[in-house]
Amino acid sequence: MRTALLSAACLMAVTPAAFAQEADAECDLQAEIVMQVVEARQSGSARDSAQAGIASDLSGDAQKYAAVVPAIAEWVYSLPEDQLGADVGESWIAQCQSM
Repeated sequence: MRTALLSAACLMAVTPAAFAQEADAECDLQAEIVMQVVEARQSGSARDSAQAGIASDLSGDAQKYAAVVPAIAEWVYSLPEDQLGADVGESWIAQCQSM
């Protein structure tokens, strides 16, 4: 019984950290997609072309975000040009991690 309680306590202590690491990894992955859209816009790609190309190029864990690439592209293409840069991805991570 004592071992079971200790095991449960350890599991409860580890689980939030594991979830936090997983959440951080997801936020980083999302920010990578955001920055792909930023880079496409900076290189002069049209929004429709950028979102189609980025969504189709996603692989592995990133594929699950293909459906939201159009919304990300709409947001990125609505930003003033002088705001495009690494700060866009960093602010995405900050907002994602606060959820």
